[in-house]
Amino acid sequence: MAEFNEHDGRGGRERGRGGRDMRRPNRDEQREERRREAARHTGLMKAAFGRETDEAIENARIYEEGEGRALLWGAEAAAVAAEAARRAAEMAEADADGAQAGNEEAREAAEIAEEAAEAAEAEGAADPDGAAGAAPTATETTVKVVTSFAPEALYRDATGKTMIVDPGAFTRPGGAYEDGAFGPEQILCSESNLYPILVAHKRDFYDKNRDYRRGSLFTDRALYVPEVLFSRGGDVRRADVLVIAEPVRAFALENHRSERECDKALADRIEAIFRIAAANGTETLIVGAFGCGRNGYPVEQVIELIQNWIAEHPGAVPNVVFAVPRMHADAFREAFGTPEPERPAPVVVAEDEGDREGDDEDWRNVELPEGITLR
Repeated sequence: MAEFNEHDGRGGRERGRGGRDMRRPNRDEQREERRREAARHTGLMKAAFGRETDEAIENARIYEEGEGRALLWGAEAAAVAAEAARRAAEMAEADADGAQAGNEEAREAAEIAEEAAEAAEAEGAADPDGAAGAAPTATETTVKVVTSFAPEALYRDATGKTMIVDPGAFTRPGGAYEDGAFGPEQILCSESNLYPILVAHKRDFYDKNRDYRRGSLFTDRALYVPEVLFSRGGDVRRADVLVIAEPVRAFALENHRSERECDKALADRIEAIFRIAAANGTETLIVGAFGCGRNGYPVEQVIELIQNWIAEHPGAVPNVVFAVPRMHADAFREAFGTPEPERPAPVVVAEDEGDREGDDEDWRNVELPEGITLR
């Protein structure tokens, strides 16, 4: 039988043999409970949303390294298209000038190319956000900072077409979600049908990522999953999810990567996130304190990169919701000038050690924001 001491000199907690707090469940027990819940939830999602899950698997897109950073939208895409058409017209005209006077076919091609250039330019001027898909038409970006998990932000703070950033494991679908791990990615999996979608892309996405770890900096190779279904209390919401790994500066420096490499990796990742969001017509982007905390990047550095991108591309993403831990919330609110929203009193939860993945990703000691408690 366990021995109890009401006043053990450490806050009066009841402790058993070995000094373990008897009022708190063992971490192994917590992890086992989450493992069982993950299996139950995954089975439920497959049964309830089998068809939708298959469609999301089929429609998911992989952005190869550098591809996301090169995406264009709206007026930017229209301008590039117009320039390309104009160059084609100039080349065709040069060919026509060099041809014989009777070569009307070459001259006609030049005229057609020139008309195409003018049409592309006119289209961009008339509808600057109509090119490259259903890009937003906003002229400024509204920012909100909340201290809740991403799924809660989806229900409370998102409007229109929404994309959630999953700072996912680079080589393991769901980052050990099925084994009871706890972290931002596992929270997304626990409230949606995301996990079976990720598993379906193990070969074409995760396995191929093993060649691109780069000393824990990883790459901006990303998986874009449309129409992920989130379910809470019978209320089903849809959101696109972008799976893109955070560079881990702390480990990269240990692996003899330079500060310059670390800085470039973070800048490239932020660029890819926002361009992918804009190019896919995202109206609300939900993103956490990407790269902060145990990943080793100062919160000020992350904020500056995001601020600069938004300032250079106002309205490209009309609404941005930062769902960040409390330890970073003040810095984000000060930077973006957003008042603290009213929220229910925070639920006090114990931190979980999470899971260390084989690709050197570490979810231990995740800073828990206010909101849902995942057990």
